[in-house]
Amino acid sequence: MKSLKPSLSIILITLNEERNIPRCLGSIRFSRKVFPQQEIILVDAESTDKTVGLSRKYGAKVHVRRWKGYTDQKNWALAQAKGDWILSLDADEELTPQLNAEIEKTLASAPDNVNGYWIARKTFFLNKWMRYCGWWPDFQLRIVRQGKSYNTDEPLHAGLEVGGETRQMNEPMHHYPVETVHQYLEKINRYSALDVMAMKPKKKKYWPYYLTVAPFMTFIRTFISRKGYKDGWHGFVLCGLDMFHDFSRYAKLWEKEILKRHG
Repeated sequence: MKSLKPSLSIILITLNEERNIPRCLGSIRFSRKVFPQQEIILVDAESTDKTVGLSRKYGAKVHVRRWKGYTDQKNWALAQAKGDWILSLDADEELTPQLNAEIEKTLASAPDNVNGYWIARKTFFLNKWMRYCGWWPDFQLRIVRQGKSYNTDEPLHAGLEVGGETRQMNEPMHHYPVETVHQYLEKINRYSALDVMAMKPKKKKYWPYYLTVAPFMTFIRTFISRKGYKDGWHGFVLCGLDMFHDFSRYAKLWEKEILKRHG
């Protein structure tokens, strides 16, 4: 006979996350009374730091697998999950005690027609919670019912898709994507290269506009329209970096689409 209490799988993909993984895995604290069967499945892309060893200390089932892209890696992790419900996390995220409690209460009595739950993210930039700049509440679909979901085919930020009804959690998770400006610039360099892969034909055709005007519009949108100025100097620096991110991706598009004509 199947247990009336749901089982839970937590899945993550990692690559050199030794600084983040203790905070992330240490925040996963679910009661065995609510989830008698729970597992943490971590798919690591051949990290060269202490990610694997630290993850195992926190009880994670670690699978080391060669990197094949965000979507492929996340879908493979999803396929390993055995729980009735699956919670997908990133290594730079952290559950709060309040969110842990809400997940327990919600999934223990989830209606049969609900197949997913969205969680808001409180994102921190240089140790400050960014309330504006378009960074809050940043809802993410992170809890899905077994067999009802897949990850979208995107070069970057592959996200879960689920059929059926979804709802929102009230409590947010914490998100720590960058600790320094240097780290953010490194991410901009990586992410802008992946962004080019997903560029739509329209942007490729009108690259002069996107290279010159679009980055400034990004700053106006985030700093003025989305009230980034209310986040003070943190908001100003973040909006400036987001503008540079836009410029970087379109500069790389220009490099790809224009300079290739000259061999």
